[in-house]
Amino acid sequence: MKAIYALGNSKTVFLFQSIGIEAFLVTNEKAFNEKLKELTNAKIIIVAETLAPFLSDSQKYEKETYPIILFLPMEGKESGLGLEQLKKDVEKAIGIALLR
Repeated sequence: MKAIYALGNSKTVFLFQSIGIEAFLVTNEKAFNEKLKELTNAKIIIVAETLAPFLSDSQKYEKETYPIILFLPMEGKESGLGLEQLKKDVEKAIGIALLR
């Protein structure tokens, strides 16, 4: 299995396959959480920002080193969630707020 995966709720997620990232289409909360449980060996999981509310066990993923979950706007609607999470992750990793 690969170490990087992408999860999205529209067919745009399959664009990641063109660069060698295995992509999965998930359409509801149950499917999303089941797929996360399956990806136990993942290092990085790229997730559509629109799926962020479906992440039921976010505390578990914040405490663990892997997988790193990156939220990206895939539907053309940017909420800023991905950038805010990236800022928190960088600050946690290096101890200072590098991104503002």
